[in-house]
Amino acid sequence: MTTGEEAAEAPLLPEEIRALATVYNTPSRAEVLLRGAGYPADALPYAPSTLSEYWEQVSLNLATGVMADGRRSILARARERYPHHPVFRGAVASAPKSCPPVRTPGAGAGRLKVMVLGAEPARRGAVRAAAELREIQSEAGDGLDVIACPAATPSDLEQIRRELPDILHLACHVSQEALLLEDHDGESHALPATDLAETLRLAAEHHQLRLRALLLRSCDGEEIARLFTSVADVVIAHRGALDADCSTLFAAAFYRELASRTGPLLTSEHLSAVAHIAAQDVVNRAGLCRSLRADLIVLPRTI
Repeated sequence: MTTGEEAAEAPLLPEEIRALATVYNTPSRAEVLLRGAGYPADALPYAPSTLSEYWEQVSLNLATGVMADGRRSILARARERYPHHPVFRGAVASAPKSCPPVRTPGAGAGRLKVMVLGAEPARRGAVRAAAELREIQSEAGDGLDVIACPAATPSDLEQIRRELPDILHLACHVSQEALLLEDHDGESHALPATDLAETLRLAAEHHQLRLRALLLRSCDGEEIARLFTSVADVVIAHRGALDADCSTLFAAAFYRELASRTGPLLTSEHLSAVAHIAAQDVVNRAGLCRSLRADLIVLPRTI
């Protein structure tokens, strides 16, 4: 946290506020940018009346030292997404080439490591990836190390072999056997599921990756779920349409149940049970989400 003279340099400039309010023109898009830049979740603006007010509140929080070097980090992240934007192009910080992993506070050795790749490309409809990530981080407790990669691009897949997660959580759309990630302009980038499966296979072969579970939180997950059964002990997906709000409730229930379990590394049977328990917990709370239980897919490793 910055203080004193450092904090005085932190606020966004008026033209930067206007540009951010124009480009990141919904709270969910703004949140993805801010979380990707390392902005703390508990400082996100609450119920602003306009997007200009949203970004003015962010600027005020930066001025009070809510995060170190916040203005530079946010503008660098925006410039990565929109490298030709006249305001972002003049940002004073170099844009990172991949998502800077944001870890749950207090994470440490010996804990299950969960990597969350979320993508919500423009004009593709909401999957509430940011909300799902927030729920996972909230429920992580002391047993889970959450590595967040919001607004994930193909280059962020390199983080898998750097971090070697126990669980890979994918919150994105699927179309024609491809996962829809984002490009550097926030538009859709179709990554064939076979390419992700090969990426995971190579990470297992050359970097000792051992995925205990892969969660695919998208509509029509059945189409590609079986492609991952050779690279994960358990693949958890959903058959047919998946309501974004129900998926967010499932993420919260799944990781709440997972974090409550202690002892040695969970087996595939334990993880399968956690998925079924989480789906039932959601149905108990929200009957409209009954398809979570009926259409839940849990596949064991095939090799």
